Amino acid sequence: MSESLSANNAIIQARGLKRYYHRGSETVKALDGVDLDIRAGEMVSILGPSGSGKTTLVNLLSCLDAPTEGTLSVAGHEVAGRSEDQLAGVRRGTMGFVFQKFYLLPTLTVAENVELSLLFCRRPVNREATIATLRQVGLEDRASHRPRELSGGQMQRAAIARALIVEPRILIADEPTGNLDSHNGEAIFALFRSLVAARGLTLIVTTHNLALGHLSDRVLTLHDGRIVKQEPGRPAA
Repeated sequence: MSESLSANNAIIQARGLKRYYHRGSETVKALDGVDLDIRAGEMVSILGPSGSGKTTLVNLLSCLDAPTEGTLSVAGHEVAGRSEDQLAGVRRGTMGFVFQKFYLLPTLTVAENVELSLLFCRRPVNREATIATLRQVGLEDRASHRPRELSGGQMQRAAIARALIVEPRILIADEPTGNLDSHNGEAIFALFRSLVAARGLTLIVTTHNLALGHLSDRVLTLHDGRIVKQEPGRPAA
């Protein structure tokens, strides 16, 4: 199932990627032929209005769904035609996920919330590694706090630490600033950029905020299930 990455250092490669759904007698072309390379260590923003295919594309790149047609290679694994169990195997340890909602358990401390990812992956918990991860997102002094004691920006940083603790190669952030004010949103994108540089992460982020989206290395715009624009971003100095 594993294949070597291509010479252009692409960690994700898609060719002719399609995802069709049937709604009664109608065929919905949620994604209608996408060619895409994402390099290892690249930060890419995906923009597009509701119904553009953005969520469908992210679900495919996240190995949460499989394409109807086309080929998709993620971290050397061919995704097309794989079962849900096989897709879960690709995700586990390869990907980390950050969402608009923080999904922190209120009865656990910040450190315990972060360590949940290790338990789900059946990996041993190392509190020193947990603290080191929290330090990287600026929350070392909040390790023993409960989520209710954190600000919105701090809760999202805790969620990012939870994604990072499994040392993923690819981080998927789906509208990660949707519940934050502009100041915290900018701070989260600055954190993403530092993590890409420090860890060599590949980071794929969806956002409706055009200004934040253009802080990535590259910006993709979708419309009617197709990529209609690719442009370089303007990462902050």
